[in-house]
Amino acid sequence: MYSAPRLFLGGTEINNFTNISYSSKGNNTISTLNIKISDPDLDDAGLLGKEVVFFLNYGANDTVPFFRGFIKEYTPTEKNISLRARDVLSFLAGSETPPLVITDDSNFDGYTLSQMLFDYIERVVNKNGVKIGLDMLNDTDPPVTLTGYRKSSIHPLKIVQEKIPKNISSLSDIKSCRLVVRDDGSKSNICFVKEQDADSSGITFGFNNGIEKLSYKKRPDPNYYTTVVNKNVMEYQHNSLPIGITMGKMGKKKYEFPDEAREEAFLQATVAEDKKEITLNTNKGHYLEIGNVINLVTPEYPELTGKHRILSKSVQCGGSKVSCKLKLSRESSFLADYLGEA
Repeated sequence: MYSAPRLFLGGTEINNFTNISYSSKGNNTISTLNIKISDPDLDDAGLLGKEVVFFLNYGANDTVPFFRGFIKEYTPTEKNISLRARDVLSFLAGSETPPLVITDDSNFDGYTLSQMLFDYIERVVNKNGVKIGLDMLNDTDPPVTLTGYRKSSIHPLKIVQEKIPKNISSLSDIKSCRLVVRDDGSKSNICFVKEQDADSSGITFGFNNGIEKLSYKKRPDPNYYTTVVNKNVMEYQHNSLPIGITMGKMGKKKYEFPDEAREEAFLQATVAEDKKEITLNTNKGHYLEIGNVINLVTPEYPELTGKHRILSKSVQCGGSKVSCKLKLSRESSFLADYLGEA
C-alpha cells in the first residue's frame, strides 16, 4: 500500500521524524498528535505554540491535512525530541482558555450552542488572528438553546459536551451530534455533524478484509441506578437482576423531575445492554471518523458479526509501517461511569 507521510512544523517540512501517533478518543474531546524527531537541536526553535500540519498520505496523497494542530508540550533528550500537538478544540478548553462565568447578568439567553461558540471564538480565540475557522460552523439538529443556562467557571467545550443533543428516536440506534474539526487546506474549521444511522451501508471489515487483530471484552451490564431529585432518592432497576446488581452512574446533571432521571437511567442502561468493547488492529479505515458505522463479518466470532459504531481511533506510522486501531461499540463515557471513574 502506498504510504508517504509528510510533516510540517511552523511551515517547514520535517523529514527526520521517526514515529508519529494520532489519537482521537471521541465524545467531543481534543485529538492529539505525538511526534518523535531525531533532532534534539529543535529544543531551541521556539516550539511551543507552533502549528503542526500532518499529511498521512496512505493509499494516495491527501488533498487536505490528516491533522492540523499546535504544539502544547515537548520533551528533549540527547538523541531526539518528542512533541505533543493538540487540535484546535484545545482553544475551547484547558489552561489556555479563559473560562466563562454565566450568570443572570451575563449570559447566553437567546443564543444557540453554535452561536455561543461563534461569539466566544470571535471575541477570545481569534482576537489576534484566526486559529479556529468559522466558515463551516452550523447549528445542531435540532438547535440547542442556552436560555436559562447558568454556570460558573466553565469552558466552551465543556458546555458542548453537556448540552449536545442525542437522537433517541430509536433506542436500538442512539445517535449523537458531534463537534468535529474539518480542514479546508489552510485552516481548521469546526462544525456539528450527525452520526451515521446504524443501518447505513458501512465499510466491511473481516480477517481477509482489513482486520489484522481483533480482541474484545464483555462486562456485566449496569442495571441499577440511583440519584437525588429534589431531595428525594430516585431508583431505577433495568431488569430482574439475574446476576445481581451492577451499579451504573447517573453523572452530575440536575434533574427537575423523577421521571426525567428515570428516562436518563433507562437510556444509559439500554445503550449499555449486551455491548462488547471491541478493538480492531487494521490495515484500512485510517480516514474513517468517530461515529461512522462499520460492518464486521467475522465467522470466527459470530457474536460480533454485524454493524458497530467507531468510538475512538488511533493511527501510528514509523518507517514504512502505518497501523490503525479502532475501538467499537461501547461509548467510553458509559464505560467510565460503570467503572466509577472521574
